[in-house]
Amino acid sequence: MVAKCANGGCNREFRELSKGRLFLLPPADTRGVGRLADYCYWLCPDCESVYTLELEGTSPVLRARRRERSVSSAA
Repeated sequence: MVAKCANGGCNREFRELSKGRLFLLPPADTRGVGRLADYCYWLCPDCESVYTLELEGTSPVLRARRRERSVSSAA
């Protein structure tokens, strides 16, 4: 069960599904091993705006989000 933000530097507790972002990151070779809850991770709203989670091997890794370039209109 998800209890707190997946960012190790954050101690915010998971309280509402509608806030932040929930990730399901099962390894490709699970073959039915483990529970679904073992692969659920949550980033709080503050961390989700800066980071994302990606699977690297069998472990989730916190990565900085890529900033989207804004398209400026030609005047």
